[in-house]
Amino acid sequence: MAITEVTSSKFSSNFLILIRNKLRDNIQDPIIRPREERFVLTSYPRNPVKYPIITVTDTGHNQEGKLGMGSQGTILRLGIEVRMWARNTKERDELFDKVYDYLRTNQIEGDDLVESNLHDFTMTSAVNVSEDNVQSKVMEATYMFLCV
Repeated sequence: MAITEVTSSKFSSNFLILIRNKLRDNIQDPIIRPREERFVLTSYPRNPVKYPIITVTDTGHNQEGKLGMGSQGTILRLGIEVRMWARNTKERDELFDKVYDYLRTNQIEGDDLVESNLHDFTMTSAVNVSEDNVQSKVMEATYMFLCV
């Protein structure tokens, strides 16, 4: 079943799956891989993978306030980490640019993520991580979600 929106009853799991699916559908995989191998994952890889890949994980949520007196609705800030793993720095940075561009340009009414009930995208950090055989960039971001 495809997740098309974030809902108040399942906002945490819907949020991760929705972002994963949107990135998978809108960011082109630079390599051809077998159908069973994934390009965008919701957890860090445990088994050997072919780079590049993107991981989407939850960084936690904050309640910023209520929607008014007598209301049970709240304003939530949903946190997410999107990590681009690549074979080299050029590939890492190109992948980051595509991911960031997609997320930042879907904030107006009628766009994918706004129609899914995610608003006010904010990138809070983007940090390069160099390891022996892989280059990665860790981007943390938040979205505002009205939990009604």
